[in-house]
Amino acid sequence: MSEQYAELITGFPLFEGFTVHGTKRLLDAGEIKEHAAGSILLKEGDNATFVLLVLTGKLEVFVERDEKDLVLTQTKPGSILGELAVLCGIPRSASVRAKESSAVLQWSDDAFRRLLLRDPALSQGIFREALRTLVEKERSLIDSFIDAQEEADKSYSADL
Repeated sequence: MSEQYAELITGFPLFEGFTVHGTKRLLDAGEIKEHAAGSILLKEGDNATFVLLVLTGKLEVFVERDEKDLVLTQTKPGSILGELAVLCGIPRSASVRAKESSAVLQWSDDAFRRLLLRDPALSQGIFREALRTLVEKERSLIDSFIDAQEEADKSYSADL
């Protein structure tokens, strides 16, 4: 099974240029875990002690507000989750649930940091993706704020 995942990882954009031998090192540094649909993999507010690489299936990232789950995004194979909380030493900012039967590679905090230190190209790719995600979230928040402000202005004008 490990051989299958090693080959699979070579096709993920983040691991472009990795050989099967290189991806086996990634697998050896972590643990493959399978999750049934509906399983919670990360819980908002928990201490960040590991990072996940989605191998198969789909996961959804969500927050619970007012007893409702608000889905922020869905992930696909090749996505890394939980890296910012681990690197920043902060609690999880969202929860993650398996939308369908899924397999992930789980690296402990220490193992993930060792991988980053050993492979500058991998570090660069992970940091680039993490920063891209943060910028996209910031843009989305700004757009939401602008939309809300425009709606408030229209409502105020209509009341006059």
